[in-house]
Amino acid sequence: MKAEEKNTILVCISSSKSNSTVIKKANELSIKENAKLIALYISDKDSNNTSENSLENNIDLAEKLGAMVEIIYSDDIANEIINFAKLYKVQKIVIGRNTNQKKIKLRKSICDQVLEKSKKTDVYIVPVNEDIVISKPTKSKSSLKDYFISISVLILSTLLGLFFFSKKYDESNIIMIYILGNFIIALLTYNPFVSSLSSVISVLLFNFYFTEPRFSLQFYNKNYLVTFIVLFIVSFTTSRLASIIQKNSENSSNMIQITKVLLETNQLLQEKISKSEIIETSCMQLSNLLKREIVYYAIENNAISEPVSYTSEKSFENTNIDSNEKSTANFCFVTNKSCGASTRYISDSKYIYFPIRINTDVCGVLGIYLDKDRFNSVENKILLSIIGDMKLALEKEKIIRDKNEVALIAKNEELRANLLRSISHDLRTPLTTICGNSDILIHNSSNLTEDMKVNIYKDIYDDSIWLLNIIENLLYVTKIEDNNLKLKIEPQSVEEVIEEAVKHINRNKKNRKIHVDIKGDYLIADMDVRLIMQVIVNLLDNAIKYSDEQSDVYIEAYKDTDNVIIKVADNGYGIKDEDKDKVFQKFYTNSNTISDGKRSIGLGLYLCKVILKAHGGNITVTDNTPKGSVFIITLKSSKINLE
Repeated sequence: MKAEEKNTILVCISSSKSNSTVIKKANELSIKENAKLIALYISDKDSNNTSENSLENNIDLAEKLGAMVEIIYSDDIANEIINFAKLYKVQKIVIGRNTNQKKIKLRKSICDQVLEKSKKTDVYIVPVNEDIVISKPTKSKSSLKDYFISISVLILSTLLGLFFFSKKYDESNIIMIYILGNFIIALLTYNPFVSSLSSVISVLLFNFYFTEPRFSLQFYNKNYLVTFIVLFIVSFTTSRLASIIQKNSENSSNMIQITKVLLETNQLLQEKISKSEIIETSCMQLSNLLKREIVYYAIENNAISEPVSYTSEKSFENTNIDSNEKSTANFCFVTNKSCGASTRYISDSKYIYFPIRINTDVCGVLGIYLDKDRFNSVENKILLSIIGDMKLALEKEKIIRDKNEVALIAKNEELRANLLRSISHDLRTPLTTICGNSDILIHNSSNLTEDMKVNIYKDIYDDSIWLLNIIENLLYVTKIEDNNLKLKIEPQSVEEVIEEAVKHINRNKKNRKIHVDIKGDYLIADMDVRLIMQVIVNLLDNAIKYSDEQSDVYIEAYKDTDNVIIKVADNGYGIKDEDKDKVFQKFYTNSNTISDGKRSIGLGLYLCKVILKAHGGNITVTDNTPKGSVFIITLKSSKINLE
């Protein structure tokens, strides 16, 4: 019985010194609930390493406690935690909250964001007390392009304002021009600092060019003070809203792209059946989406095999990967951890490696060429999602494979049981007759006439021959299926083989007429004499058993192009159309009554089919006229030069 799968607990790692308390609490919870522990650290690609020592200590602590550590990169930490939890089917998220955080309400903490976004996953908050060091905000470095765009838009807005001012337009219209300019700047630059600076400059430009006294920063009318404040607030708010709209639009576009990619990948994987197809499809999809080389190391005999590379819609065995990369991939397999480029393990590698797990067992190692680069948040989401789909597809394939193996074992057991029941029943009947007749001869021989004794001897002989035929069929089937039967195929006379087979028919069938018709002289076929004789004996035996007393059996042989055709026909009960293909299956028996009362175990015709297939020939069955069946044997004709 399959063991129940463990629950999964996710603990969030940070560079904070107090995070060790959170990790220990999560470990206590996992031990209490007998759950699997995953430790997740999410790093912003632009984050610095001011607390590198604390981070290393926290990661080491999580590893010592037996947690599976994952390090990924993303700009949206809270969303990444939720997505990761969904991907790994996490039941509980453990995260720390600084009790001093309430003193500063500048923005929501990561903990609060996770609480808001987590709907189906329980969140356990561990309170910690740590002094908050408020670092001075660093000014974002704007590119020269952003400044050039903002200056150009402000100049254009001013020129438009001067044009409308010369046409005696109201000042409110000119204000709208500057508001529109700030909106355009926010859309084109996507930089909060540039947008804010443009709002301030817009107020100054409006004051300088359009208020009295003109061309100075002074103003006579006190009402302009309100105008300046409103202009700044509206311009600043508009630019901020534009930035938010742009960011949301980009996020929506990214989510649409990710959703489309995942849907396409999921559909592709659903169509694949075998493990190799799933791996190839996933690696090709990653290579095409990330525009990077993908390598995959399969695990064979508990060791990594040679890598297979996937690039530009093609795959090939890559023998050029150096030993250092193979060692890194092996480290990933042995430790069951991500490693390589941009990770804390063997970061000087050119590839980043991920273990591909089926449940807890590593079935392969996937590598992505990264070198000094890093994944952006979109690439990282696509990567994690496709790897997740790949794992699910591999797990599904393993479940189906295990199920099929169990079904096959059950079917084999059922066939074995049916065979034992059939053999025990069919052997018991003639053995009982042999024992009974032998007992009569031993104890009542003096009371029997010679004719009675001869009949009993014949019955014993016939039953012995019948048992011998069953045993020979079983031995032939076993040898052929185990590939232990060596064929000795030579040119043989078809007439001689048929005559010898007729002699093996049971003696008490001498009242049956077996008509043999060999058409043509020197009818020679390539065959193993013992096996083809066994085929003809089985067919004659069936023809006699499944027909009435006094009915005739016909054997016809002739050459047809490059083949020799042998037909065995009877006037028996016939075979239904729906059973014509089934009669050649192993252990198949029909419901027709056998004339001598002995049941068939369903191996005779199956053996005929297997023997003829080994000879490169064939056997079929059709209806005889007016009743009965005709079995048609096809053998290759021997090519003999008679000159």
